[in-house]
Amino acid sequence: MNYRTPLALLLASALLGACSDKTAPASADVAADVAADVPASAADVAPSGHVPPPAATAPKTDEMNTPQARKREAGMMRAVFGDDYRSDSDDALADLSDPDNHVDKLSYVVSAVSHKLLPDGRAILVANAETANTEGTAESAHASSGLLNVFFLAPKGQPEDGQWQVVKRLENIAALGSSGQLGEVHWVMLGANKPGLAIRHGYTGQGYTITQLALFEIGDGKVTALDGGIDLYSDNMGACTPDMDECWMVAGSWRFAPARNGGSYDDLLIDFKGASEKIKPNVTVKPDQDPPRIATPLNGHARYAFDGKGYKLVEGKNTVPGV
Repeated sequence: MNYRTPLALLLASALLGACSDKTAPASADVAADVAADVPASAADVAPSGHVPPPAATAPKTDEMNTPQARKREAGMMRAVFGDDYRSDSDDALADLSDPDNHVDKLSYVVSAVSHKLLPDGRAILVANAETANTEGTAESAHASSGLLNVFFLAPKGQPEDGQWQVVKRLENIAALGSSGQLGEVHWVMLGANKPGLAIRHGYTGQGYTITQLALFEIGDGKVTALDGGIDLYSDNMGACTPDMDECWMVAGSWRFAPARNGGSYDDLLIDFKGASEKIKPNVTVKPDQDPPRIATPLNGHARYAFDGKGYKLVEGKNTVPGV
């Protein structure tokens, strides 16, 4: 028979407390949904359209995975890193600012993650950096974050030449994700004429998984963090042994919508679907039999609005258990 470890007990206690600060004033159209029928299991209620937790290496979108896009991205990397770019491994071994002390420089392996062509011909390159060892290869532990780098580029020569020059370098401006990878990058519009990045990042360890959404506004040569950790998904399926008291899985699908208050920044809306299961009390089972569980829906909606500095929960509830 399996027994819960002290770590699992500690995490389970932390999960219950983590939900307490995610409740906002109630609203009729964003109140949490409660399903009429109790779901059979937590796994049964995961929405079919939700994106699974980010992989260790964030996949490129179809748009970024075409031969033309990869060739363009390689040209951008050469413009940024010059001779430090390694075409055989499609990365660069370069000295970048230390994220803890931007005066110092450290050695990193830098890989392109995504890029965006702007209407005026300029471009923005997003790259991931992870610490390099003395052999020039990436050396990231499972708990190591990826480092966000953003480079602003302008065409050099004729547009058809595919040559670029660096206008602005923003090195190691945020630490996100795990296994040395910052996560999945999505280009979004935060409002009219307000381009931004939404990065899904997360971590899996000891059977627990958490995925969050980080939001950044992209200005003229600058990137501003608006929120680094809005919970989107969590589960403890990897730790859900027969004697684990509570098991859960909750996933959120997100989108932007015009601001309710008429502000220039759109609101962020998240729909949650999921459930938790607790062992039914006062039931005796055989040693080789799984205990019966009582399932409770964790469905709901949440609305986040920009308050002048970042995105804050203003209506509904984020039902994702913290890890």
